[in-house]
Order: sequence, then C-alpha cells, then structure tokens
Amino acid sequence: MAQQTELAVTRREVIGKAAKHLRKAGLIPANIYGHKEASEAVQVNAVDFEALRKARKTTGIISLKLGDGAAAQTALVRHVQRNPINGKILHIDFFRVSLTERILMKVPLHVVGEAPAVKNENGVLLHLLDTLEVECAAQDIVNAFEVDVTSLEHIDDTLHASDVKLPEGFKLITDPEEGIVKIAATRAEKVEEAEVAAAPAAAAPAEASAEE
Repeated sequence: MAQQTELAVTRREVIGKAAKHLRKAGLIPANIYGHKEASEAVQVNAVDFEALRKARKTTGIISLKLGDGAAAQTALVRHVQRNPINGKILHIDFFRVSLTERILMKVPLHVVGEAPAVKNENGVLLHLLDTLEVECAAQDIVNAFEVDVTSLEHIDDTLHASDVKLPEGFKLITDPEEGIVKIAATRAEKVEEAEVAAAPAAAAPAEASAEE
C-alpha cells in the first residue's frame, strides 16, 4: 500500500466568477463530493498541490485536512480543470472514498531494467500504454506498477498488460492482450530490410535476359 498523502485545505466562501481572486492569491478553488454527502467548497494552496503533483502523489488516496477540528476526509482527485492557454489549474474535484471499498483506478506504469534488444540489436523501446486500469480496495492503491523489460531480447518482442505482476487483491480491467511496451527496429534497419527484400525482385529481369 502506498503511503497515504496529506493535503491541507480550507473551507471556501468565495464562489463563481469571484474565484479568480483566489487564484491570484495562489489558491485553487476545489470541491469535495461523493458518498451521498453534501458537496463542500474548499480551497487548496497551489504550491502545495503542485508539489504533490510533481511527486506523482495525486494519483492515489489523499487525506484532506480541513484544519478546523473536522475529521480528515479520504479522497481521490477526480478531475483537474486547467486553463487551455497557459495550463494553470483552475479547479479541482475531490471524490470521497472509503478505504475499505473497491474502486476502479488507472495506475501509472514505470519501466525498470534494460531491454537486451536495445543494446544488442539496436532496437527502440516503444511505450504503448502509460497506465493500467485495475480494481482494488482504496486502501491498497499503489503509486505505480513496475514493468521489467529485461526479457525483451529481440525486435518485435512485446509485453502485454497480462505480463504486469499485480499485487494480491488487484483485478486487471485493461484488456490482458493490450501491448504496453514493444521493441521496434530503427528507421535505418527498416530501410535496409526493405532494400534486401527488393534485391531479388530487381535481379529477376537480368537473369531472364541472360537466359535469352
């Protein structure tokens, strides 16, 4: 289980268009909703949230600390709205979860090891999939799944979703046959292969002419 991440939030009085003043002050408007409870308007320090995002800690359970004596709420980041021009975060939706319930999650894939085909056959490692969708207990969420590529020895060798070893209690939702990483030939090798394949065809007319 990944270590639970904590994030301080405060209750928000400013709503609607006036929220732009919060953003200028370095705060991000947010809502906490779900579990048949009333939605709560809160605000988050932009620097704190960005630090969690860069540390890849916004994909798992976050313990939201309101700091006014209220109990912490466990939640997932359900949606982040960004400015389409500059990419700055405009709003965050947090979805309440119980640590014991089973949920669907997309977990990032982290490649480890060196593929022999890259070193020995000048292959290129292609990342076909960035995440795996799984079902698991909320309390068991992990930050990433490791993908060991040391078994990829030849061009066109591929690892599929089913090749990822999942922790106990996890169920794979992504198609098991979905490719996640693959070894591809470089462009130069593809050109060379095409030239070799074309050579017999080019030689055929010359041979026919000689026979005549």
